[in-house]
Amino acid sequence: MTRGWILAVAVACLAGCAETQQSVDTVASAAKAQVNPTLSTTDASFITDAARGGMAEVQLGQLAEQKGRSPAVRRFGAQMVRNHGEANTGLMALARQKQITPPDGIGGEQQAVYDGLAKLQGRAFDRAYAKAMVQDHQEDLRAFQNEAQNGTDPDVKAFAARQVPMLQEHLRMAQALPR
Repeated sequence: MTRGWILAVAVACLAGCAETQQSVDTVASAAKAQVNPTLSTTDASFITDAARGGMAEVQLGQLAEQKGRSPAVRRFGAQMVRNHGEANTGLMALARQKQITPPDGIGGEQQAVYDGLAKLQGRAFDRAYAKAMVQDHQEDLRAFQNEAQNGTDPDVKAFAARQVPMLQEHLRMAQALPR
């Protein structure tokens, strides 16, 4: 009975913090995604998060191509679709090789960003999209650099390391978008 209460308190504490809950969800889905556990939970979580992020970049890029007022925003969106689409293809191959079932779609936080941007028009869209891309690429760059340096699986580390220059360039480009 004591174990049950301890577990209930632990679950309640986790449920109280959205960020912690998101991390728990990511780790849990990464663990479930492994058909045959060949990766550390950290490497599997990286693959899951990177897959969600890559899919979100493609969807947001498509939205920028449609709704962007500035030609620079539309070009940047098209490049996100191209570059992240190619990276997603490589990531999906790696996931299959490592026996990881990739997520079906983007995460809740990414969907909220998409939904918020979809409601905007013109310069307001351009500004919000540029801001979101700077923030997203800063976070992605940190995650990919961390995996490249600290991951345990050599193939996953190598994939992350290969993407770092692209993410650095995307961050530079996003910072140069009109605001």
